[in-house]
Amino acid sequence: MTPSNRATILELAPIGDIALLFCCLGLSYVTTIHQPVFDVLNSLETHYPIQVFSATFVLALGWHTALRVNGLYRGGRRRESLRETFKAGWACSFCALLSLVWLWLIGSESMRNSVDLVVVAVLFGIMSFAAILTTRLISRAIIQAFRARGRNRRHILIVGTNRRANSFVRELAGHPEWGYCVQGFVDDQWWSKQTADSHLGALVGGLDSVPELLRTLPVDEVIVALPLASFYQQIAGIISSCRDHGIAVRFLGTFFDRQDSKRTALLRGPISTITLHDESWNAWAFMIKRGADVMISGLLLMVLAPLFVMIALLIKLTSPGPVFFRQTRIGYGKRPFEILKFRTMVQNAERLMAQVEHLNETQGPTFKLKNDPRITPTGKFLRKTSLDEIPQLFNVLIGEMSLVGPRPLPLRDYEGFSQDWHRRRFSVKPGITCLWQIMGRSSIGFDEWMALDMRYIDQWSVWLDIKILFQTIPAVFRGSGAV
Repeated sequence: MTPSNRATILELAPIGDIALLFCCLGLSYVTTIHQPVFDVLNSLETHYPIQVFSATFVLALGWHTALRVNGLYRGGRRRESLRETFKAGWACSFCALLSLVWLWLIGSESMRNSVDLVVVAVLFGIMSFAAILTTRLISRAIIQAFRARGRNRRHILIVGTNRRANSFVRELAGHPEWGYCVQGFVDDQWWSKQTADSHLGALVGGLDSVPELLRTLPVDEVIVALPLASFYQQIAGIISSCRDHGIAVRFLGTFFDRQDSKRTALLRGPISTITLHDESWNAWAFMIKRGADVMISGLLLMVLAPLFVMIALLIKLTSPGPVFFRQTRIGYGKRPFEILKFRTMVQNAERLMAQVEHLNETQGPTFKLKNDPRITPTGKFLRKTSLDEIPQLFNVLIGEMSLVGPRPLPLRDYEGFSQDWHRRRFSVKPGITCLWQIMGRSSIGFDEWMALDMRYIDQWSVWLDIKILFQTIPAVFRGSGAV
């Protein structure tokens, strides 16, 4: 899960909780007053709908504040259930008090003088506590089950092998449900014998090997466990390398050294880190982006289903081999995934690559050949019209790609990257279209292509995605730069 995905869930949680609390309030009212649901609103006698709306808005805001102040929306994979239970109890008690005031303000005169008002508030407090706690426990159990089975993993690289790093990694190893995967330790030597003998991770290189490790390993975060004062230059270099790759850097502990006997007291699990570098996108905007990906890709797959079948039959009838072309591409966080496209080349095209590689017409690691002899006649038409890209909507639907983003590259092309700033394109999900598609496609040189991807990442907004999507349509019809 990307940082933006996690932030999106944390942003959506308050909306779901407010809706849940209103359901609990309505249910407690109906249970106490014994009126049909449709009569509940009629019982709230008032001639001032604006005041009622304002009071309801303030109530929802008060609920949200109570839940947030009690720490129910703090991120982090390590959560203590007992502590969260007490927090939920305090929050729901305050929510019940706010609901009592709200019912008194908008209720009828007879209701204000009735003990039922207090009963409704008490019952709401109990129901809301049970609902808030149950939803969190169920969602956490589901997420932890996924993580324990290797899903939704966060790959981290530990800089340092001291006692602080040892305690941190031991805590992670004891809780596989947190979903952290240690790629290894980075240091010039083993400084803690416990760390060296713990089998919690290997020493994968020295401090100067971080740039090379970031090029070859899937790393989501780099955790620095070294004291900043003593290793300032080395840590500054590591942060610079991570910035090139678009990888978050977090510092374990405090900014000040303390006695060794006190260092272990600073460790509160993976949440006790200070962020030194993180370029995650705005959560609300990313939520809109992901929602649009799901809705648009799902709609297009249904609308284009007849065309989908026609193309599949055309490919099957005109050349031997499968309808679809599957290839491993590099996606978010340098994780490989299998891209799906309509086959446009002969069946053994990848094995024939060595025979045509010397004819490459582009600079850099990518391969483009306008009159590639491996392309079938049907494939040439599909490439010209970009119809071969339609199956990638499945990749978008399941979350491996986005509608708009840097194009996913084959392993061959990725291994040819010579500059680290090119690799920052893997800090976001790859897409079907991007600035490269609407500005010339294959007629653009590699360095300009990479610069356009960086421009997209740095200037990204929902509005930019909308503009790219609309500009992609005429670019496809023109067929300019298509290979």
